[in-house]
Amino acid sequence: MDLLPPLDFAELSLSAISPSLVLIAGALLLLLANVFVRSFDVAFRGVNVALCAVFLGFSIVCSLHLVLGTTFFSLIHISGITILSQVTMEFVALAFILLFFTTQDKCEYSARVGEFYPLYLLMIAGFDIMVSSQHLLVILLGLEIGSLSLVALIALSGKPRAIEAGVKYFVLGVLASVFFIVGVLCWYFASATFDLNALQNALFAGEYISLAAIMMGLVFMIGAIGFKISAVPFHSWMPDVYQGSNAIVAGVVSIIPKIAAFAVAISVFSVFIRISADFVWVHNVLYVLVVLSITLPNIAALVQKDIKRMLAFSSIAHSGFVLACILINTQMSLSALYLYWFLFVFSNVGAFGLLWFVRNTSNDTYECRHFSGLVRILPLYALLAGIFFISLAGIPPFGLFFGKVAVVMSAFSADYLYLGIIMMLNSAIAVFYYLRPVVTMFLLPPSQSTLSTADFAYNANPLSKAIIWIMGIMCCISIFVVQFLLDFIEKYVIGAY
Repeated sequence: MDLLPPLDFAELSLSAISPSLVLIAGALLLLLANVFVRSFDVAFRGVNVALCAVFLGFSIVCSLHLVLGTTFFSLIHISGITILSQVTMEFVALAFILLFFTTQDKCEYSARVGEFYPLYLLMIAGFDIMVSSQHLLVILLGLEIGSLSLVALIALSGKPRAIEAGVKYFVLGVLASVFFIVGVLCWYFASATFDLNALQNALFAGEYISLAAIMMGLVFMIGAIGFKISAVPFHSWMPDVYQGSNAIVAGVVSIIPKIAAFAVAISVFSVFIRISADFVWVHNVLYVLVVLSITLPNIAALVQKDIKRMLAFSSIAHSGFVLACILINTQMSLSALYLYWFLFVFSNVGAFGLLWFVRNTSNDTYECRHFSGLVRILPLYALLAGIFFISLAGIPPFGLFFGKVAVVMSAFSADYLYLGIIMMLNSAIAVFYYLRPVVTMFLLPPSQSTLSTADFAYNANPLSKAIIWIMGIMCCISIFVVQFLLDFIEKYVIGAY
């Protein structure tokens, strides 16, 4: 009787999962600390925020020092995509958590609950695990850790809309997980492996049991990833989740889970896009999803009166641009993908940070009319808001303009002429709804519904103002940092395809 080979514990390379370990250790420390604090007062909230920032900073350092390769009993696969995704998510998480830091009791209820901060770190740890593996079960594990923690963060304020948003995110998240599990089972039935690299080798060699099972698994996987990146027609939950969440959590939802989902999408879809014989329909399906995700949300955003819902629909359109980079499937498009994300981060963190400054109204609305004539009340606030909205619209020479140019150029260079034209037309459409709040702030007179100066400065503090100013400056000087970002990105992207 043959015995199983002995385990080689040299394969147990903890350094490969060091970013997640740092975050999990931080979450446990904060959880234990909050257990022994009877009253979660303002001073201890500052300690929680500071410790979160420290652990996120350490995780960024650990991510930058990861070694490429497969380890941890072949469960962890570190690639350039892994490092870029982890660094981006951790940087965004650090920027958002610092907005909570204040010496006064100004934050809303969820920021005054001790469980918020351990859950926040666990969410990032889960998504870090999700992007650091090619093993489908490990990806699922990271997905569940990150998603369930995010559900709790959304609903933690206890407001009716927040609970509704949390329930919607949970239900749709469960549906996406079911789709993912069914897809994994189909692929395992066809190829007897949970590893995406082994699946790719089996597909290229034709060593699989059933082509129908492969295709069925791919259909379910498209649905699962579509929900996570909120691509049309899997996007219906996104606006309600944005509106029910506080501004910071909504900003987190708009960036961090999507980065993790797109990292998985790169691994999954690129396998099938390169096989043109039996899976040409995958390319066509992704093409349709890209066009729908860019166009329909842009049209829906034109009629939105609430700024947060407008940002929700625009975020779906931005996801369409990023999905286009995966469809194009070239080295240039992958570099454009991460350049787009970095520039999007500067604009989106700033926009949601400004919304966080505003006192939450009883119905959690941020209608444009509330910001009428803001330039006469808080000119610097209005200036920053204008910079962020103009950048998101892709108007030169601000931030996201260069990201959109990179994506469109990658489309033209790969002979996706019509897709490039569609992206440019939708960028023109986006200008209309992004300029609406700018026009309201700068050109309309203040109305009785305009919030007072105290309301706008409600959550503001020197540190959060500094973060918003840094984001605004980065949007303004993007023309000087684009090449630096491209050099940094290409260092990790080379060889990814």
